[in-house]
Amino acid sequence: MDKSHDIIIGVLLIFFGIGVIWYVSKRPPSYPLTSVPFKGYAFGVGCIIFGIIYILDGLHLWCKFQ
Repeated sequence: MDKSHDIIIGVLLIFFGIGVIWYVSKRPPSYPLTSVPFKGYAFGVGCIIFGIIYILDGLHLWCKFQ
């Protein structure tokens, strides 16, 4: 794959993670399902971290420190 393709996918993952965190923070709390906001935050942060790793791996910067 092309490096620009990897960067675009990584940036889209980061924006998706930010969107999920923003959406979960705007929802009213649901008392019977108290773990739903935590799962949303965890998924959003996971998408952001995975997007950063995807960019670094696509640019071959992830393995440079080993």
